[in-house]
Amino acid sequence: MILFSATCITAEPWINTSDLSLRSDIETLSDIGVIKAPISTYPLMWSGIIKDIEATDIGDVKAEYKKVYWRVKKLGKLALSNKPKRLLRASVGNAEQVFRSFGDSTRGKAELTASATSMNKSFAWNLQVNRVYDPLDGQKLHYDGSYVAAVLDNWIVTLGTVEKWWGASWDSANLLSNNARVPLTLSLDRNYSDASELPGLSWLGYWRVGAFTGQLDDPRTIKKPYLSGATFSFKPLEAIEASFRITAISGGISKSFIANIESKRLAGFDLRWKLPAQLISENLPTNFYWSVTDEGQQGNFSTQLFGLSSRFKLFEQDWRVFIESTDTASDQLNTTYEDGLYLTGYRYEQRAIGSTYDNDAKVVSLGLMGNLTRTQFLSVKLQNIKINQKDLSIGSNAFVGLDSLNTINNEEVNANRITAKWQYQADKSNFFTAELDYSDEAINNTGRQSENYRISFAWTYLL
Repeated sequence: MILFSATCITAEPWINTSDLSLRSDIETLSDIGVIKAPISTYPLMWSGIIKDIEATDIGDVKAEYKKVYWRVKKLGKLALSNKPKRLLRASVGNAEQVFRSFGDSTRGKAELTASATSMNKSFAWNLQVNRVYDPLDGQKLHYDGSYVAAVLDNWIVTLGTVEKWWGASWDSANLLSNNARVPLTLSLDRNYSDASELPGLSWLGYWRVGAFTGQLDDPRTIKKPYLSGATFSFKPLEAIEASFRITAISGGISKSFIANIESKRLAGFDLRWKLPAQLISENLPTNFYWSVTDEGQQGNFSTQLFGLSSRFKLFEQDWRVFIESTDTASDQLNTTYEDGLYLTGYRYEQRAIGSTYDNDAKVVSLGLMGNLTRTQFLSVKLQNIKINQKDLSIGSNAFVGLDSLNTINNEEVNANRITAKWQYQADKSNFFTAELDYSDEAINNTGRQSENYRISFAWTYLL
């Protein structure tokens, strides 16, 4: 039996942002040198992952990593199969989900999702219909997750609403995360991440590039601007992956004509470094990751994020632990993700596009995930969350209005939070998930969650 494959055995050319177990396995294979391709940009193409795995002799893989090797290889073969897949998912909870991190797939109090997916050597498509009960953004019916994609030489062109995650982080991200819903976008991504054969460029090692553009069609101060972005990742050394990224909000319709309108730009740099075994242990592959963002303001970086992630074995099962620090408290006082012209800021459908915690936030997270048995997966996260620690009467909030305040809370927050997620695979078709989210004070005051806890259950059925 393959553990927790509900999120990845749909026939898709990539790995999405909803599978913690699979991502942990991929990081392990990257840390031990099996996977050569960059792995810090999602959706992550299956093609490069499978190519690297098949190029590795299983006899060269240490015994403690063979299960990881076979899990990823089997899931990749299933994902790239030509057999059409259909999925039904139902979820219910006492409140909307306030924070979305890597591995989360639901948002509302209650959701019903149906999807049909298929692919061949040249095309892939997914039609997904989502019915949401009483959502805060008012979108009761939407098609998030739907797309059509085509392979052109070594490029994949995609039109659809596919979630993205930029960075090696687990809890939050700076430029793009799965926190906000996704507008309809046109994307171009390199399929295989092979090293360049051009003279003078071979030092880049394995590399990947991607770009996208889409229109933000939610209620905004300047209507229908474009959100665009580009990313370039490369591995000059087996232990180092670096990424340069940029996003921008531009154009749009304003009540008053604005000549020579300048876009709202954010530039970022990510680094993922596998620490030498001499510093940690050969049996504890560990990586350090760091991400910074510059909005062009005077002063220091607008956001900084860093952490450590490590894999270990306990009771014959694979586990991963991470510790992560997020800081979006700009020195310019509440200017992170804000703009004097695009007053709605770097947000879509009332959620921050970048950081899970929006502006003026400092969060420390300790996460643990792993297999209880072959059919059970558990993830637990402990956090200290600080939001709006600075004076709300000064900074950009003084001139851009209430719609630019933190989307989670417009008051000061200092809370301790614990989350737990348990997943159970009953058979090849039925998957169950239970989640608990508790904090020592109510963190959200915008209507998503009035209590200081959230309990939810989900059932996924593969037809």
